[in-house]
Amino acid sequence: MTRQVLLINITRMGDLVQMGTLLQRLQHEWPGAAVDLVVDDRFAPVAKLLPHLRHVINYDFHRLVDDSRAQTTDVVTLYREMTRWAAPLVEAGYDRAVNLTFNRRSGLLTSYVGAKDIRGIAAPKQGDVTIHNPWMAYLTDVHTQRRFNQYNLVDIYALGGSGIGPFAPLSLTIPSDVAQWGREFLATQTQQDIPWMAVQVGASDPMKAWRPELFGRTLASLSRQAKIGYVFIGTEEERKAIRAAQSMYRQAGGTGPLCDAVGRTTLPQLAAILARCRALLTNDTGPMHLAVGVGTPVIDLSVGHVDFRETGPYGPGHWIVQPDFSCAPCGFDQVCFHHACKDRLDPDQIAGLCLHVVTGAAFTRSTTGVRIYRSCADEDGLGNVELVAGQEDPTVSWYGRFWRRYWFEEFTGRPSLIPAVTTPPPDLSEACSMLEHLIPLAATLVATAEELARLTARRPLPVRALQEAQAREGKARQQVVALSMQMPATASLAVALVRDTHNDEGSELAEMAHTRLATYRRWRSRLQIVASHLRSMRTPLSTAHSEARQALPMARSA
Repeated sequence: MTRQVLLINITRMGDLVQMGTLLQRLQHEWPGAAVDLVVDDRFAPVAKLLPHLRHVINYDFHRLVDDSRAQTTDVVTLYREMTRWAAPLVEAGYDRAVNLTFNRRSGLLTSYVGAKDIRGIAAPKQGDVTIHNPWMAYLTDVHTQRRFNQYNLVDIYALGGSGIGPFAPLSLTIPSDVAQWGREFLATQTQQDIPWMAVQVGASDPMKAWRPELFGRTLASLSRQAKIGYVFIGTEEERKAIRAAQSMYRQAGGTGPLCDAVGRTTLPQLAAILARCRALLTNDTGPMHLAVGVGTPVIDLSVGHVDFRETGPYGPGHWIVQPDFSCAPCGFDQVCFHHACKDRLDPDQIAGLCLHVVTGAAFTRSTTGVRIYRSCADEDGLGNVELVAGQEDPTVSWYGRFWRRYWFEEFTGRPSLIPAVTTPPPDLSEACSMLEHLIPLAATLVATAEELARLTARRPLPVRALQEAQAREGKARQQVVALSMQMPATASLAVALVRDTHNDEGSELAEMAHTRLATYRRWRSRLQIVASHLRSMRTPLSTAHSEARQALPMARSA
């Protein structure tokens, strides 16, 4: 019997392309699975380039949101319109629905479809939104612990929507007539037989965009070292920034031809142009993922609040430049008044990296003010990066790798093949002290939850006793969360604890109490695993290496 899967992804173009690995992983899990995709009208052309899709089901969600906010259409009419549109989805009887759009509206649609297995956010009529699947829940934690996250959104989608499997790169299929259009478009731009490099100066969010004049200086520096043509891509809204970059290019003595494709292509045509280029120099944008999907190397300038580990180019063959700045990347909830990280990227250094990617010239590892990474596939079959120039903060590096292994093993039940870090973290002593302080508090929190579970079973309900126990439970939880958030050895667990308590399911009082108890027990178990691992690193040097390699599996079995 053919399995049927419904994917819901209705927000951004880049998110669609980043589903490519999930689509391949579903075929690995269920060969021949019929996969349908719900997408916004604006991005249906890109969706049709994705492999392994049976149907692309598009709707003008953008208009729906506008109409509901502006109240140009009454709620009853909107509801009837949506139920008529969604009726075939309900009748299809999907085996699994994967919601990759993290908002309540998409959650309502996911619940309404009524699939047997739901992944991602759902919003049943009787309650608040809930998150199904630990990987999808982890995705909501990333923004709070960005410094230590080492999972690309591509892998979170694939692991949460399907599961583990062989490494699968992103891929897009360009129709032959569109590919021919791309060849002819570039052939008419110059008489010279030169390679082309695409350039994306703008971004949907100015925080994510490098300074236009620095783009211009970079291209001018590169043009003095190699004969290269530059294809400027983007939207009409980015025209001012693009003109500024082109003006600086000419002022700085740039000599290579400039091709303007801004606002002149459909999204499939843009993909065809990118496929003909040797590289794409870009901010973190949707076209960056298009380039990855057609196999064009990307040089990603990761500035502002962009976290390249989360949304950067996926799979081998790409490069990331990140400012070596104490606050980089900044959080989404922060307002930056200086954007000083953007000035850390030196145009001559970026030009040197572009020269290496486009022509194969030697790569210069001597850098100042930045870290340069090269993307790769790791031992667990996931996308990753390796540092090739610059230095990382030792604490961030150690805990990033630790949590990368920990969550893989926690959520998959399998050992990670990435070698464990055998040296202790820089804050080992402080981390161990915090853990020794937290473990008794965790026991108290669990005991209080056990008391609540017992009280909810009594009849009549002891209301006063329940209120007192609930107050103790809330106070104890606030204490352990406040303490845990102070250390990288415990903060990730605290974030997961807070999210799990908000995600507790159950409609009856006793059911909710037992769900909360299970949440606290899970958190205590995780805390003990981390404590066991770090304690093993305090043993004499002669035994530390062998114990550290096995610490996580040993702690779990214990």
